[in-house]
Amino acid sequence: MNELLISMSNDMRINRYFGESENSFTYRLLYSSLGLWCLWTANNGEYGSTKHNQTLVINELMQRYNELFPGIIDKFIDSNNPNLRFPVHMRRVYEETGYLITNENNRNQTAYFGRSLNIGNTSLYFGIPNKLYTVNGLGLFTSPTEYSVTTRELLIRDELSVTDYVHAKYNIAEFYEADIRIEELQFFNPLSKKAISHSWSGNIVTDYSVARTVEHNSYYRVVREPTGAILFANEVGEMKGDSLSSFEYRRLYYALKAYYSNPSIAKLIDKDDSYVVLKLNGHLPNREYFFLLLMSWPYNNAFNKTNFLFKKEFIADITALLSNLGIKVIGG
Repeated sequence: MNELLISMSNDMRINRYFGESENSFTYRLLYSSLGLWCLWTANNGEYGSTKHNQTLVINELMQRYNELFPGIIDKFIDSNNPNLRFPVHMRRVYEETGYLITNENNRNQTAYFGRSLNIGNTSLYFGIPNKLYTVNGLGLFTSPTEYSVTTRELLIRDELSVTDYVHAKYNIAEFYEADIRIEELQFFNPLSKKAISHSWSGNIVTDYSVARTVEHNSYYRVVREPTGAILFANEVGEMKGDSLSSFEYRRLYYALKAYYSNPSIAKLIDKDDSYVVLKLNGHLPNREYFFLLLMSWPYNNAFNKTNFLFKKEFIADITALLSNLGIKVIGG
């Protein structure tokens, strides 16, 4: 194996799983090293770095990596959104999870508060530790610190159970009759065995659901009364973006499926004694997606949002993370 890769592997303490191809291992090492470089560029005391400079440095480094490992840059391209650049995507993950702090001059500084979060037998450290650390995905792991936070605090997540969340979202006092042509609506079917994106039809099959008008891209929470009448409440539409709270509407779909005893299934597939792959049946809200990026590698492509490789010692924490959304994790 290339001497540079051996050095990266030793420095970041990233091991190859049994049977892993050199191409796959190279991608993982470069993925994590780009994260480290992003943090180091802003680790400059009170001055930090401009966001533009961070993007330039990472772009130049990616080009250099592609010269050394021809074709590897393809793993850092989002085929569904070619305009989304990996350096910007990665920087936004760090900014939104507290690794990078944007100061009053709109410059980024690497976090220096000594904050950590206990995961498995180690601790996710927010910043660059001044002691031995291991890199997993975009996250840096070391021994626990005195200043620790919980997953809910990090994600700014409420403590509602799936049932309580659904009841809160379907408080009948918020619903009203509306002059909407039912035949123009599609309804989310929580009982469908298909992926969430393919679980829509022209009929409402549960008392609580979500309706959408394809033509106008409008979304509503809907309640079917015993009489068959349908009541509506405005729902935030396709709230896209790169903030921690983006794509939050996805939580409702997972919760509805779990509420109706048909939870979305996530599968764990062993790679060896140390690593496992998580296979999701849909995309996550950004809160959970960003958190996964701090513990795992998107499988074989930096923008893979449904398959993640991580260490088995993180299974319990990731299972708890997904279960809180209503997703059932099996295997492993």
